Amino acid sequence: MDALFPRECLCCHITIKNGVICENCSAGITLNSSLFCGKCKARIHGSFKICHKDFPYILGGAASYGDDKVKTLIHYLKFRGIRGAAEPLAEITYEYIHRLGIDLVGYSIIPIPLSKRRLRERGFNQSELIGKILAARLNMCIGTGVLARIKNTAPQSSTGSAIERRANVSGCFSATKDSFLGKNIILIDDVTTSGATFFEAAIAAKSAGARKIISIAAAIA
Repeated sequence: MDALFPRECLCCHITIKNGVICENCSAGITLNSSLFCGKCKARIHGSFKICHKDFPYILGGAASYGDDKVKTLIHYLKFRGIRGAAEPLAEITYEYIHRLGIDLVGYSIIPIPLSKRRLRERGFNQSELIGKILAARLNMCIGTGVLARIKNTAPQSSTGSAIERRANVSGCFSATKDSFLGKNIILIDDVTTSGATFFEAAIAAKSAGARKIISIAAAIA
């Protein structure tokens, strides 16, 4: 099949032997160098001390959604069903975490879930694909099915302001108490913009007894 239909880099369309992105495009993705305050996105350097201490999570974003290569990978993954695009997105997220050098011993990875309807339509959860690859790379446990989306909401990309995004996902998650009580978790998603989805997921996790929460997306807008 590769002889008849050679693989092309999704970003620059040159012929490649493996994967979905060429080495030059992959190497050209600039990674962020810090965590961020979940509320105001101020950079956090060297510790978990943040300006808004009562906010339920610390934010992480591997790369900028403004990077056309990252945006292309997410587009092909979410809207064109190219599951192989999860691999480079997971890899840049792994490299970002590795460079930060933060201690994640005892943390578990929890992918942001889709609603049952959206899962049927898409056929897979892109955040879960990224999370599983990342968990294997980091040798961490992953929890699937312990955080559930209990409302069918409109896609966040179809909403406008941050206020509309927050209202769209308000109260849309529930968490299994036994899976969160007293535990530290990393919420994983493909992209975050206003942070509304992470906020609602973190609130549900905190209500179920989670202690520390880091929300990390492959791309941050």
